[in-house]
Amino acid sequence: MRRLVISLLLLVPLTLPAQDSDTVAVSNTGPLFMKDSLDGFDFFAPWGVGADIFIMQQDYNIKKLEFVLPGVPDIDPSLVDVSNDVQNYNLRGDVWLTPFLQVFALVGYIDADTSVDLSQVSLDVLGFPLPGFGVSYDGTVYGAGFNLLYGTDKWFATLNNTWTDTSLSGDFDSSVSSYTAQPRIGLVFDSWTVWTGGMYIDVDERHSGSFELPIPNPATGANLRVPFRVDLEASEKWNYVLGVGKVFSPRATMFLELGFGDRTHTLMNFTYRF
Repeated sequence: MRRLVISLLLLVPLTLPAQDSDTVAVSNTGPLFMKDSLDGFDFFAPWGVGADIFIMQQDYNIKKLEFVLPGVPDIDPSLVDVSNDVQNYNLRGDVWLTPFLQVFALVGYIDADTSVDLSQVSLDVLGFPLPGFGVSYDGTVYGAGFNLLYGTDKWFATLNNTWTDTSLSGDFDSSVSSYTAQPRIGLVFDSWTVWTGGMYIDVDERHSGSFELPIPNPATGANLRVPFRVDLEASEKWNYVLGVGKVFSPRATMFLELGFGDRTHTLMNFTYRF
């Protein structure tokens, strides 16, 4: 059981270093159930506050595209390229409920740009390709989730689950919600941890508004604006990750994770426990 406790305390970004003769024991207080499973060993401080920086680039598929332009047929979604760049800054609070289960809530700021490229769509009725348009939005992101984990003093495995929603402002009427799962398996080297794994994201992004065509509006003389609605999803829901973490003290940890594949991301976290 001591090996299990050591590994739990070294998991990044979730935990703290194990208790030994060179560290100060951390109180086993708070809403921690199954304390008897620790077999008399102290557990780390149950409460944590962390800061996340998350940067991601990915391509989207169009689930649904609607626009109002008389005489123009429906567009083949496969001809439309959509990409997304997002920056997300979160504050996260967590608590351990058992030695194997942690729950958390987060709130933060999101700043993103989605580019819809219609240049491959050429409509004979117009005589020119449709222009693309960009969707910029920012606002508040909030969410909750839980972590499951197990390991020894040499290795560990975790599964992080997160649900988020947003309150956005921008050029259009926008909404984004997502579910993220992050399985990881890693190795422990004293106060360092390294891991690999994957990130699964199921995102539902919707925008509605109007984009401009280089055609004069007979009523106003200005360029014609076309109302639209687009529903998007990630073109690839999985990418793989590599990460490294450092335990600075019984209360402070930091980690860096990089994502590769058709979706790329950078995730940095610092957590303090009390």
